[in-house]
Amino acid sequence: MIRLALTLARAIAAQTLRRWAVTAGLWVVALMCLFVGFLGFAAALWVWLAQVFDPVSAGLIIGLGGSLAAVLLITVARLRRRAPQPMAAALADLQAALRDREADVAVWAPLVLLALLGFFLGSGKKD
Repeated sequence: MIRLALTLARAIAAQTLRRWAVTAGLWVVALMCLFVGFLGFAAALWVWLAQVFDPVSAGLIIGLGGSLAAVLLITVARLRRRAPQPMAAALADLQAALRDREADVAVWAPLVLLALLGFFLGSGKKD
């Protein structure tokens, strides 16, 4: 029975990894297209600003705007990284409880983790 459960868990994990790979590939392509779009907008903005101001001022304005956006995004990312984890105490308690039962944990922990992984990844909104 454990062999069947492990085979099923491997199949679910393989399917999940394939879905992750396809999703990651789509994100990469979308971000590349978005980058090309932003380059086009930046070029058009530079041409317009070069007609209003001189070309050096246009470049400085675009560079300043991009730098300010980057500083803002980096600040938000650093604040999110330092945010407390709401489940840290519960996970520490679970680890302490499971430490006493190592034999059972060695058999059931991979199965439970894969089941949770499948649940969280499979519970996405269906169209």
